[in-house]
Amino acid sequence: MSRTIPISTDVFAAIWAKREEGEDCEDDILRRILGIAGSNKDDQPRQRVHASGGYHDRRNNVHFPQGFEIFRTYKRKDYRAIAQDGNWLRLDTGDLYSTLNQLNTSIAAGAENVWNGNWKFKDESGTIHSIDSLRR
Repeated sequence: MSRTIPISTDVFAAIWAKREEGEDCEDDILRRILGIAGSNKDDQPRQRVHASGGYHDRRNNVHFPQGFEIFRTYKRKDYRAIAQDGNWLRLDTGDLYSTLNQLNTSIAAGAENVWNGNWKFKDESGTIHSIDSLRR
């Protein structure tokens, strides 16, 4: 069973700064740091493939339909990715990432909250929004 706890941005960044290879979520990082055996990956994965495809972030209860495109600019370079079969496909490299955090880390140096407004999408009318608006 998962729980949501409010933490400050600096604590969130500090947790992700302690991330080691193979740790895909805060729970994995904290389990290692706190010496707690096991993993929650079998209990409640953070994303899964829906029958319609795409990507579903369980933690934030946001579903990105198959082919949903997100984009960001980092150091004056534009990056795009699409939701594809439970992963994020980075369009410039063709690499797949199983979480938004992994996708973001492949672009930006250091820990960063992916919901902070850097990742955006265009709605049907062409208006640009932060992906954070999908959580509300």
